[in-house]
Amino acid sequence: MLLEALFMTILSVLTLAAMFAIQNNNLNASVSQSSVSYGINTGTEPVQNSTAAFKTTLAVSGAKATVSSDTSYTINARVESAMSYDDQISSLIPTDLLLAWGDMTQNGVDGKLTWQQEDRHGQVSGSLGDGGVDLTQDYVIRHVSNNHLLPANSRVAAAIAGIKAGDTVRIDGRLIDVRMALNDGRVLTVNTSKSRSDQGEGACEIIYVEHLRVNGISY
Repeated sequence: MLLEALFMTILSVLTLAAMFAIQNNNLNASVSQSSVSYGINTGTEPVQNSTAAFKTTLAVSGAKATVSSDTSYTINARVESAMSYDDQISSLIPTDLLLAWGDMTQNGVDGKLTWQQEDRHGQVSGSLGDGGVDLTQDYVIRHVSNNHLLPANSRVAAAIAGIKAGDTVRIDGRLIDVRMALNDGRVLTVNTSKSRSDQGEGACEIIYVEHLRVNGISY
C-alpha cells in the first residue's frame, strides 16, 4: 500500500520576517522609475491564465513523477536569491528562486533588505521605513515570491543552474502540482500556489519552466 504524504515541509513558504518594518500606507513616486533591463520589464505583474488540462509523467532518480496543470504562468522579475538543493525532490526540482517584481525591484527598495533561502523557504527582512520609500506591507507580500522550478528540458535546466542574485529573468511555463511515486513505496505530493497574496504553508509557486530568458539570453 502506498503511503500518501503531503510533502509541504520541504516545498513550503515565503515568510515575511517579524522584523520587517513598514512606516506608511501608500506608494511613493520616487520608486516608480523604469524597471526594464535586457528587454525584461520587471515592473509588470505576473500573468496567470486558465488553460486546457496538461499532464506529463517524468522518470527521475528513485521515483516516477506525475506533473499536472491547468494554469499558464509568466513572470518578469529580479532574482534576489537563488538556491540549489540536494533533497528528496531535487532530482525533479533542483533550484528555488526568490523573486521580486514591481516597485520591489527598484534600487532604493531591494538593496535595503536581506534576502535568504534555506530548507525550501524564502525570507525577506529589513526596514523600508526611511529613505523616501513608502510601500505597504500588503504590497511587499504581493510582489515577492519563493519559486520552485522544474525545467522542461536540459537546456532550460542548465540555464536555471547558472542563475544568481541580481539577474533579471522572464519565466514562461505552467503552475503545477506534482505527485512523486518513490521506489520505496512512498508518495510525495506538492501543490502550487495560484495566488500572489498568500503566506504560510503552500504559498510557493511551483513552475514547469518551458521558456526562460536570463538577462539578454533566451533558452
